[in-house]
Amino acid sequence: MREWSGPAAALLDGPRGKWRVTGVAGAGVSSLLVDTTVQLIRDGMDPAEIMVITPAKESASRLRRELIAQLDGNYVSEGSLVRSIHSLAFALLRQDRPARLITGAEQDAVIRELLEGHAEEGRGTWPPEHRPALKMVGFARQLRDFLLRSIERGLGPEELIEWGRRFDRPVWAAAGDFLREYEQVSSLAGTQSYSASELVTAALRLPAQDLGIKALIIDDAQHLDPKSAELLARLMEQTQLSIIGGDPAQSVFHFRGANPEFLQKFPVDHEVVLAESFREPTRKIAITDTSASQQALVADTIRRAHLLEGVEWCDIAVIVRSSGMIGPVRRALLNAGVPVHLNPTDVVLSEQPIVAGMILGVRALSTELSAADLESLLLGPIGGADPVTLRRLLRGLRQFDFSRRAIDVLREMIAVDYPFDRGELGGKLTERELDILERIRTVLQAGHHARAEGQSVEEVLWALWDATGLSDRLMAASLRGGAAGSQADRDLDAMMTLFDAAGDYAERRPTAGIDSFIRHIAEQELPTGVRDRRGVEPDAVNLLTAHGAGGQEWHTVVIAGVQEGTWPSLGETGSLFGQEELVDLADLDIDPGLPISHAADRLAEERRLFHMSATRATGELLITAVESSDSDTELEPSRFLDEIEPPEEHHHISLVAEENADDDEISAAVRVLSTSSLIAELRRAVSNPDLREDFRSQAARQLARLAAAGVPGATPEHWWSTTEVSEHELLDTREQIPLSPSKVEALQNCPLNAVLSRVEEEEETPIHMLKGSLVHAFAEALARGADQDRAAELVSTAYENLIRVPAWQRELELAAWQQLIDTTARWVAARAGGYELLGVEVEVDVPISDEVRIRGRMDRLDRDPAGELHIVDFKTGKNKPSDKAMADHAQLAVYQLALSRGALNDGRVTAPAPGQDTATVGGAELVFPAAPAYGKAGVRQQAPKTREELAELADSLPALADQLRGPRLLARINPNCPNCPLKPICPVQSEGKMSTDV
Repeated sequence: MREWSGPAAALLDGPRGKWRVTGVAGAGVSSLLVDTTVQLIRDGMDPAEIMVITPAKESASRLRRELIAQLDGNYVSEGSLVRSIHSLAFALLRQDRPARLITGAEQDAVIRELLEGHAEEGRGTWPPEHRPALKMVGFARQLRDFLLRSIERGLGPEELIEWGRRFDRPVWAAAGDFLREYEQVSSLAGTQSYSASELVTAALRLPAQDLGIKALIIDDAQHLDPKSAELLARLMEQTQLSIIGGDPAQSVFHFRGANPEFLQKFPVDHEVVLAESFREPTRKIAITDTSASQQALVADTIRRAHLLEGVEWCDIAVIVRSSGMIGPVRRALLNAGVPVHLNPTDVVLSEQPIVAGMILGVRALSTELSAADLESLLLGPIGGADPVTLRRLLRGLRQFDFSRRAIDVLREMIAVDYPFDRGELGGKLTERELDILERIRTVLQAGHHARAEGQSVEEVLWALWDATGLSDRLMAASLRGGAAGSQADRDLDAMMTLFDAAGDYAERRPTAGIDSFIRHIAEQELPTGVRDRRGVEPDAVNLLTAHGAGGQEWHTVVIAGVQEGTWPSLGETGSLFGQEELVDLADLDIDPGLPISHAADRLAEERRLFHMSATRATGELLITAVESSDSDTELEPSRFLDEIEPPEEHHHISLVAEENADDDEISAAVRVLSTSSLIAELRRAVSNPDLREDFRSQAARQLARLAAAGVPGATPEHWWSTTEVSEHELLDTREQIPLSPSKVEALQNCPLNAVLSRVEEEEETPIHMLKGSLVHAFAEALARGADQDRAAELVSTAYENLIRVPAWQRELELAAWQQLIDTTARWVAARAGGYELLGVEVEVDVPISDEVRIRGRMDRLDRDPAGELHIVDFKTGKNKPSDKAMADHAQLAVYQLALSRGALNDGRVTAPAPGQDTATVGGAELVFPAAPAYGKAGVRQQAPKTREELAELADSLPALADQLRGPRLLARINPNCPNCPLKPICPVQSEGKMSTDV
């Protein structure tokens, strides 16, 4: 036990009465309360007569572990020595009636279901301006928070309705009506279900009872809401000793209804103030120039603390402001080989990858999965495929049956009744791909078998899980530790939580099936509470939000992403329902009609939250932020940083030092302490001809040393580099290459894109291409004399079935579509007055030379009164080229070339027959019905090409045709590069360069 002096020591010497213990962060308030509890037991008090209360179960677990460690198993108790306030309230209720605790995720799902019924059936008394939002997740979230704050203050449906009418707040009255309906629905379940906030209010309604408690010790009292404080004050009247402990400066849960008034103002007999903190870490503020630099710095700091200073992984923490920042930091740490532990309650259960895979597996037992879901199933824990293997598998299935999409063949093959035969696919799939196909069939068959036998929710879930064989694999990875081990820990925790949820669900609804359970889990939008079964903390770095860091300490703490606009976060809580006005009315009797600004209060709470986070370290504290004006959004460090260190003492750090930087600048660059980072930096130095020669030589020597020591990746023999082409055969061996006019334009822009874009795999044709096809079909139908109204009806119906957009956007899309076809119809009608229609969708096949022929289709071909032919091409986009650019429009120029070398025969443009004259070209034009001007379709014209211009174009075609032959393809920078899907493999783009290119 620790040694205490002054008033703190008196607390260990047979104390009685009411005490208040406060102190700064790290001063030992919690430690003093633990030592007091231990001393009471050693002095002979029965542990069953002592109750230690905390605001949350996480802090209760921490205190319980410390008490167990100090008591060393020498004492036993009939009940739990340490409880959260909600556990206490639940125990009191269970003595009076059957009760069940409902999780926040479950309550949120129930509220959203009721609101959906209100929206569809027009129920409820919601104001008209709120009705459109009833189905939105954000509305349900704010309503739930509003009701929780109301319940915490003892307000029921009647009070909310009455206050709503008295203070002209119709949304409060509507929320009161909703709360009444919610309570009625909950009571129909038989056993009353309570949220954490409802537990305390319900416990206060019970008559006071003597629990036989002699000592009541309360920790972190600054986090208690008023009703929790009222319940504890009632219990304190029965005790010989009551201690209230906490730190008002760490009051950061006002948005959850917490109020430090109980800690600060409750009358006591004795007061202990611990003013000196025992935490004296070294502090450093680092400002980086990019988010990548910041993440690299965080990973490097953690690795150095562990590898060089011997700090255990579990004694390191990374703190961020909000849960949305956890994902990027976690990925950066795992990539650097740092094991990471997340609080399971920070992640929605259905969003855990392994749980999402199991949900898909269960859904596949009864419904047909979409193509995207089926691919996710294969890539998840059930399929076990990686993206490359999946692509190869689908390619093999396409070869197996060319008449259907590969994903449809796959869907058929995994069906339970499909006669699967490995030998039948042996020539199309590798053993690895066959194993994946057989694995997913085995897993789904196990689920089908369990389901057909009518097994319980847990048994069907277990049948699927057991068939995956992941239990042993994840357990082995977990025991090995490291980054992979921490991920395995997370997956196992998620599965345990899923099975816990299945057991609870089956207990509440014995007749419910697996499908309803999966819907129940999938509909949850909030993190799910988990049962803590861990005997020890995982050996991994703790990654958590600032609010989750309270009451804990670590040797090394990194607070990442302390940006202005993020920290402080000054957004108002529950503004839709006037939540803060309700709290002010209930707590302070302030009329909600009075204009009151809470900005100063929110800023003060954000400051307390930051300083609470900054006091979690005992050895080393690093605070990071990004300062950059080059990004899309200007990034600025938080104003709070200057309260830790003056700006001139902040360290400015970049990810990679400039090549001409001096030694100080190079030393300030972030170098992640990992083997892969070191080898990558040395390889960059050796391969960079612009670097100083002594740098390159030294890098080569160090690589040689690492290679001699057997470090993977250090020897050049292991550097993957394809410097020679792997294929020497031509892609097209025909003597005469057919070129379409659009292909000529694509080859002029970039041969690489022109060739590879045609092999890029797309599951579905893009909507803009389908839209263009419908407009072309409509224009063709009108030109051929079809009834305009009937043609418009057919293409409009087809378009309505194609678009997949939200309801609010659908009306805009259909209105734009109607305008598009109306403009097209007006253009076709106007065109008929001055031109003779020769054909639509006119086929073109004209030889230009021995090496090239032009092959394609013209949207429309007309003849003017002078006998000259005019080419028309419809474009459904809105971006029209300039008049100057039309002179060089390659597609139209190639059509002109084909007409000038050919003749119209039987509705086709072909080589002229002997003695037949070639066509006389009067020009070409692009028609843009989607970009009308003064109600008419936009038109861009290309003047007739001269004989010399056409000859020059014809001479350039053989070289373009050779680009199609390969095997080498030329990549050329052009205006279409920003939207090109081939950028990741394009050698002229930075992201497409090979690893050996510098």
